[in-house]
Amino acid sequence: MIGRSATGRLAALSVLTTVALVGGCASLTVEDTVALKPDQLNPPGSERISKGGYRLASLSSVAEGAPDMLILVGMSGGGKRSAAFAYGALKGMREFSVPTPSGARPLLGEVDAISGVSGGSFPAAYYGLYREAAFGKFETDFLYDDTESYIFGIYLLPWNWTWLADPTVGTNDFMERVYDRTMFHGATFADLQKRGRPLIAIDATDLSYGTPFLFTQENFDLICSDLEVFPVARAVAASNGFPGLFSPVTLTNRAAQCGGRKPGWLLRVTPGQRADPLSRIGVQSIFAERYLDEKQTTYVHLVDGGVSDNLALRASGTAMEEVSQSTSAIAGSRLLNIRRILVISIDGQGAQDSSVARRQAVGGIMSLFGLVSGAQIDRYNFETLTTVVEQINRLTVALKKARCGTAPAIDGIACDDVKGTLVHISLSGMEPGPEKDKLLAIPTGLTIQREDVDLLVSAGHDAVLSSAALRQFIADYPPHRVAPARTAQAAPPR
Repeated sequence: MIGRSATGRLAALSVLTTVALVGGCASLTVEDTVALKPDQLNPPGSERISKGGYRLASLSSVAEGAPDMLILVGMSGGGKRSAAFAYGALKGMREFSVPTPSGARPLLGEVDAISGVSGGSFPAAYYGLYREAAFGKFETDFLYDDTESYIFGIYLLPWNWTWLADPTVGTNDFMERVYDRTMFHGATFADLQKRGRPLIAIDATDLSYGTPFLFTQENFDLICSDLEVFPVARAVAASNGFPGLFSPVTLTNRAAQCGGRKPGWLLRVTPGQRADPLSRIGVQSIFAERYLDEKQTTYVHLVDGGVSDNLALRASGTAMEEVSQSTSAIAGSRLLNIRRILVISIDGQGAQDSSVARRQAVGGIMSLFGLVSGAQIDRYNFETLTTVVEQINRLTVALKKARCGTAPAIDGIACDDVKGTLVHISLSGMEPGPEKDKLLAIPTGLTIQREDVDLLVSAGHDAVLSSAALRQFIADYPPHRVAPARTAQAAPPR
C-alpha cells in the first residue's frame, strides 16, 4: 500500500517533474516474446522442447561446492519490506557456512536457484545480475529510493499518459522503464545465464488462470518463446504488477511455431492422472496444455505474483512434482548425485492486523482491501508450506529409488541416504517483543523510511544466522569423500 506524508510526496513529485522536463519525453518500447528458432528446438518426443536456454540444467555450477546438495530459495512478496528482509537474508547466507570437499563455504555460494515474487523479485534479480557487487549498492539503487514517486508520475504527469490513449501500452510498461534505468540497465536473461548458478526465477501470476507463471525457459518453452532475449526489468515489473494499480504485462503465445512439441514430463502423465481432480501432476498437465494450444491461450496476461503464490515456492514445488514422477529421468541427470534437499522460504510478509476484531468500524476501502488480501495471503501461505513439504518428501522418495536402482552406494555413501527439509525464515516467526512489533508495523509499499530499511535488512541477516532449523540441517549433513568411489554422471543438457 502507498503511504507517505502529502508534503513529502509533493516534494518528491516536484523533483521527478523537473528531471522529466530536463530529460524530455522518450518513446516507450513495449517488448514482447520472440519465437524460438528451428535450430533451438529439440526433436519431437525429447525431454525438453528446446535446447539449452535459461534453465537450471543448463547453468554452470561451482566445481568445488557441494555436488550432492540441492538448495532452493524462495523470496516472498510484501513490497520493500520483503525486499529489504530478503536482502538481509542474502547477507546472512554469505556468512552461514556449509561443509564441502574443499572446506567450509558460504551457504549463498551453494544455492542452486532463487525464486522471487513481487517485492522479493527485486533482490533476487539484482543479486542474480551483480552477485557480490550487489552488496552495498542495492540499498542506494532501490531500497532507499522513493519508488512510489515514479508511480505517481505515471498517473499525474501528462507526458506519461500514453497508457490512456494506446491500448497496447500500460502503466506497468512505464514501471519497467523505471526499474531498467535505476537497476537493470538493459539486462536480459542472457546476462543472467552468463552468471551461472543460482538460477533466478521471477514469479508472476497468469491473470487468465490464476496460476503462477515463472520466468524460466521451461515455462517459455510452453509458449515456444526464447527467454534469453527477454528484459529482466520487464519480468520484475510483471511480478510487481499490483492489479488495479498497474496494467498486466502481456506476452504473445508462439506455441504454434513449436510444431506440437511437449516436455517429457507431460508425455508421462497418464489419462487417469489427468482425469483425477486430486492428482497434482494431472492438474499441472491441464495447465500446461492450455499454453500449448495457442487457440485457447493466444496471450498471457501477467500480474503480481503474490496473487497466486506470495512465498514464491509453488513453482519450485511443481518442478519437484514433475521430476518425482520419473526415476529414469533422474537416473540420467545430475539429480542422481543429490542426497540433501534444502528449500529455504524467506518470508517478509507482515502479520494480519487482528485489532479490527476489537473495533466496530473496519475502516475505509483501502483498509478493507488490506484486511481481505492479508487474510487470504496468510491462509494461502500455510497451504503452500504444507504442499511444498509433501513435494519435498515425494522427491526424496523418488531420489532414493533412482539412486538405489543404480548402485548400493554413490560417492561412497549409501544410496538411500537422502533427506529433504523446508526451512521457513519469517518476520512473523521472530520472538515476540518491541522489535518484532515495530518491524511488522512497517507498511507494505515501494517506499519506506531509510531507518526502517536498515532495521529490516538487519532482521533478515540475523534471522538466517540464528535459524535453529538451518543449523540442524547442516549438522545432519554427512561429510563428503574427496575421492569418491563412484560418481553418477549427469547427462549433458539438450
